[in-house]
Amino acid sequence: MYTYIQIIDAGGKAFKGYVVYEMKDGILSMTLVSGMKALHHIDIPFSKMIDLKIDQFYGEDRISFIYQAKKYSFIYTGYGEEQYLEHHLLKAVNA
Repeated sequence: MYTYIQIIDAGGKAFKGYVVYEMKDGILSMTLVSGMKALHHIDIPFSKMIDLKIDQFYGEDRISFIYQAKKYSFIYTGYGEEQYLEHHLLKAVNA
């Protein structure tokens, strides 16, 4: 799947852009991208996610969580990923 993400660290430094992700074997695997270029790969175990929230951000649906002192926020971009993320993350984190 492909969606918009914001990642904010404890110092307030932010990455805003797009990510290609998949959920498999209890891990959220993401590759941050810029255009056609892969920037960074991150694997996050569902069991290590804290403070999972589903809320609104400037009128758009947002799914966020914290992992290793960074806040990851997926913001709905209209391609159906919100329902996929919500369903799978809630199911995985509550398992």
